[in-house]
Amino acid sequence: MSLADLRAALHAELAATPEYYDFKVLRSEREGTLWRVSLEPGYVFAEGQRPGTASALSLLDDSLDGAAAWWGAPVKGGASVLAVLPEDDQLLLQNASSPPPGPDALIRLYPSRFLKAVSDAWWDTPWAERALACLPALQRPAAWPEGPLLTGAPFRWLRPGQRQALGLLQQQAAFLWGPPGTGKTTTLGVMLAEYLEQRPQARVLLLSSTNQAVDLATLAVDKALEKGRRESLRASVQRLGTRFDAAAFEGREHLIPAQDRELIQRLARAEAARPSGRASAGEASALKAWHDRVQDLREQLRASSLQVLQRCRLAAMTTTRAAFTLKTLRALAPEGQDDSTPPFDLLVFDEASQVSLAHALVLMPLGRQWLFAGDPQQLSPVLRSREREARRWLGRSAFAEMPRQGPALALLDEQSRMAAPISDLVSQLFYEGALRVAADASASPAWLQARQRRFAEVPAETHIHVQTMRASGAWSAADRGPLRRESAEAIADMIETALAEDPGGGWQPHELVVLTPFRAQRALIRQRLRARGLPEAQIKVSTVHRAQGSEAPVLLFDPVDGSQPFLQTDEAQRLFNVAWSRAQAKLIVFLAPGDSAHNPFLAPIVQRLRLAGDTRPVHALLELAAQPGFPANALGLRVSAGRLSGEISQLSPDGRQLVLINERSGAAVPIDVAFWRAKALAQAQASAG
Repeated sequence: MSLADLRAALHAELAATPEYYDFKVLRSEREGTLWRVSLEPGYVFAEGQRPGTASALSLLDDSLDGAAAWWGAPVKGGASVLAVLPEDDQLLLQNASSPPPGPDALIRLYPSRFLKAVSDAWWDTPWAERALACLPALQRPAAWPEGPLLTGAPFRWLRPGQRQALGLLQQQAAFLWGPPGTGKTTTLGVMLAEYLEQRPQARVLLLSSTNQAVDLATLAVDKALEKGRRESLRASVQRLGTRFDAAAFEGREHLIPAQDRELIQRLARAEAARPSGRASAGEASALKAWHDRVQDLREQLRASSLQVLQRCRLAAMTTTRAAFTLKTLRALAPEGQDDSTPPFDLLVFDEASQVSLAHALVLMPLGRQWLFAGDPQQLSPVLRSREREARRWLGRSAFAEMPRQGPALALLDEQSRMAAPISDLVSQLFYEGALRVAADASASPAWLQARQRRFAEVPAETHIHVQTMRASGAWSAADRGPLRRESAEAIADMIETALAEDPGGGWQPHELVVLTPFRAQRALIRQRLRARGLPEAQIKVSTVHRAQGSEAPVLLFDPVDGSQPFLQTDEAQRLFNVAWSRAQAKLIVFLAPGDSAHNPFLAPIVQRLRLAGDTRPVHALLELAAQPGFPANALGLRVSAGRLSGEISQLSPDGRQLVLINERSGAAVPIDVAFWRAKALAQAQASAG
């Protein structure tokens, strides 16, 4: 675990991350001052890789908005990407220095290299050595004598786990583990609000992996200050950066560093009026005008950022922005102190499971005390390199170093999002049974009623439903990913039926979320909704990676093809957790027999539903083990084995293991034959003696 190893990991990841992608052009059309470039769907070339092999990672996505574009023919030129239209395989380019290429020529996109800022910091040797020295504090957290004793006052409604979490700030490094729906962000807001009051001279840097997460965390602190009657502190909290959701801050404009309070409202109105940019008269020009107006409004917010950092008590920004502005943040050390003095008393990483260990460590010297909030069972940092050191430093988060128990770890174990059957499935598969419905939620008639609603043909009392498909999907070269038209049509059918049943008081489009692991299927589902005249813009259809942090009454999940290698990995397990735990009332999964047969994470959902109605008698495995025919006599029976109960589905060829399908989770659990045989023998001997 040397500095050389870490630098090697960064080098490997930078080498595996293409600096550019080449797309083949179908046609280029001028629209006013803009150019609309249509691309060939099946052709993507990533630098350093064979054409097509990187297509699953380098598809067009709105993350390429703002990328630099370049072409070498017919006349060398360049432009910036105003917008990406993924469903149409189109780019909108602005400020082009020459006409973009025509059919069969290539256009090159250079995405932002965010990892380069992290890498640069690790090549600053004095700073890097200080950063690496923080690692033992994660692995062996120590008490922090200066940490305040928080009471949670006046928030009497805090649950036991949330109240326990308040003690984390008495540790130098601590971990707030918040599974879905457990109120992790709310808890964090209460903690920081009380911390600011108890430590009137302390300064806090609040970081998160995405702009949306920064918004939510900042708003949580402000709401806690407001509800906790700490009004005087609200102006000391500032959300830095210009990529925030302006509408979310209406009525809370004091959180944004701007002299003109109406600027936020104007920006919110401008962002809400974003034109589609599609190929209709005037749309491209309208998008250009919209972009220029929004950029002008955002530029007005930039100027005051440095002054705000110097005067505010809690600054919130993305981890990416923190890496890019590290030198500025380092310069904020207290007056009269050198660079070795941390400028912040408390450094908080929210959604920390998505921040690589290397990224977190290089920022840790900015603080004297550190808090990591998130869920290690959900999405991990994105990694491209297959090198071992890259996986060690960039494919894992700080949660990989946390202690498994002790005062530096608090697990929030009560959730109020998912109906009980969905909660139980998620808990058993991903949290070893630790997650449960909060007592206040299960005692609320309104909460229960909101989760008892019929959806299309799915009864009100059914919370997990498998919609059977005839076949799994297949890879489509033309669409650059796995595709299944049958499930796309089935999803559109179900949504159309549900929305048509009671358009006045029934389901509303914004209550529905459709998730799939693959972008090609996402585009197809959107097309099918549009073809039926359904309000596509109001129904969220997304890949799972973009869904973390959201929730909805109905979640429709389409894995497309359960045999895909990507869906067999540990990361896929986290992906399924994220997807299924978005559902409040209904989890509807579209599965073909092959999906569950070939996938260890999809099979449990089918098995669990099958065993839910099993009324056969339960046999004690200990009694079966005492019989001469054991273990074959247990095959096909419903049994209890210690705390487990379920069906014995198979016996290993060597006769050493039984496989039990757990009734609660649907997962396959190995049962050691020799252990149960010995236990039965010991019981018999004890009885005889």
